[in-house]
Amino acid sequence: QQQQQQQHQQQQRRQRQARPMAETPAAATHYATTNDGVRLAYERAGTTGPVVVLIHGWSGSRKYFCRNIPALAQKCQVYAYDQRFHGHSGSPSHGHHVARLAADLRDFLQALQLTDVTVVGSSMGCAVIWSYVELFGLQRLKQAVFVDQAPLQNRAPDWQLGSKGCYNAATLAALQKTLTESLEAVADGNAEGCLSLPLPEDIMQLLKQETMRCNPSALGQLMADHTQLDWRPLLPLLTLPCLNCVGGCSGVFPLEGCLRVGDLAPDCCNVVFSRANHWLYLEQPDDFNRLLLEFLETGNAGRPKREDTA
Repeated sequence: QQQQQQQHQQQQRRQRQARPMAETPAAATHYATTNDGVRLAYERAGTTGPVVVLIHGWSGSRKYFCRNIPALAQKCQVYAYDQRFHGHSGSPSHGHHVARLAADLRDFLQALQLTDVTVVGSSMGCAVIWSYVELFGLQRLKQAVFVDQAPLQNRAPDWQLGSKGCYNAATLAALQKTLTESLEAVADGNAEGCLSLPLPEDIMQLLKQETMRCNPSALGQLMADHTQLDWRPLLPLLTLPCLNCVGGCSGVFPLEGCLRVGDLAPDCCNVVFSRANHWLYLEQPDDFNRLLLEFLETGNAGRPKREDTA
């Protein structure tokens, strides 16, 4: 474990030496502290309007929303933070559970005294929201947006619509082995599997850099918890307005698996980004930003249960 930590520190030093254009000029980084002493890095943009909190997925960071924050900040107060083990946030030796990440979200909202919040979760960020609701109810929340996450990643006798890549003990072990051997291979594999539409080269460099900041051992332990959690029984309890955005070309989940989220949550509409993949908010930022701003203003009023974007 000490050798892995030394390798991780060396990787972080190498990444700091070459920063892509997309990261500069950087927004000011602030910190909020959780109840177990972990510092969560975050940035804020916008001064008026609805409060939006962006929650990235596994092996990502707040920088993954670089194509969304500027547009949203024109009409919203936007907060984006790095989850523990990611980005510039702390990486303790404990807390490798989605429930702990949900507690971090609670601590973050409390520390900044945020209320009537629209939470936007991408991939594992959706599970963080679902866990938050299970543990703390709907306190401080107004609406929720989910991006390309099935309610259960693993396969089960009554469920074959989970992850295409990590869905049982064997595939989890293979992912953990790759994390140990080459975090760079994981970063490259993420881009290959999560994108169908081209992104600018500086954005591609930024996404890879942010994954390389992560602690690979922590990522493996966190995925072990995340992939086996079944949120199907909880989703009918989500009584707040929800929007479920799904990549029509997702390389991570079957379309029907992600659509089940919108089917199970009572006030939730599915929106399929037909040409996009798992990172649809990066691939079609204008469409995603426009949809989110509409949802912030009117909720699901007049919206069909399912719609498909071009």
